[in-house]
Amino acid sequence: LRDAWHVLVHLAPFPIVARASTSLEWPGGPSEDDVVRELEVASHAARRGAPVVPPADELDPGPHRQDGHVVGFWRYVEASGELDATAAGSGLRAIHDALADYDGLLPEPAHPADVHEMLDSLDSSPDVELLREIMSRRPEPGGQALHGDAHLWNCLATADGPLWHDFETACRGPREYDLAALKLHDLTHGDLPSREALAAYGEHDPELLEALVPMYAAWVFTSMLTALPRRPELRPMLDERLRWLRGYVGI
Repeated sequence: LRDAWHVLVHLAPFPIVARASTSLEWPGGPSEDDVVRELEVASHAARRGAPVVPPADELDPGPHRQDGHVVGFWRYVEASGELDATAAGSGLRAIHDALADYDGLLPEPAHPADVHEMLDSLDSSPDVELLREIMSRRPEPGGQALHGDAHLWNCLATADGPLWHDFETACRGPREYDLAALKLHDLTHGDLPSREALAAYGEHDPELLEALVPMYAAWVFTSMLTALPRRPELRPMLDERLRWLRGYVGI
């Protein structure tokens, strides 16, 4: 199905998808802890009826370890039609409600420890220092379990409505941090579906949301900087995004 950060294989004819991590070590590849966390958080939301792609229930979903890879098993869900952004926004609120009582250990929003580790692996530059400065402004810890990367590319259109997936970067913080992913896509792309999803989500703190957009952006753009040796084609887009971020925060 896909070969990128993970390899996704549909184990036809069974309704099961195997999701195997790359064998690259962090930060070049995914952290094993993130894979474990994803299964736990998505399972919690699924048990409460939230609109998520659930782990497989025909076998132990994992995590399983083999030859340097971490493998999880998920239910195969066939994509169908166009994504209903309004339903996706309502679904994200339902997920937040379902995760409100999740008490597992989760990282802070924007994963500051991971971001600083990635930045430390890079040569010093104005862009690196910009990202360090933004990460120093993070809000007080606390809040509830969140998706962690809630843009619409992580929401699958199905015959039964939108299902959110990819909880690998789940974190704990204010709900507005998840909304920052939608807001960022609107601000940088003029993305109408993201705007519709945000409107459908309903009540939130718009000032807090505006303050959290740079944090979410810093995490995303730091990941892209780290990936440049493997994906040099990202450079023009990343330069544009960093110019936008510098203007947004006034640094």
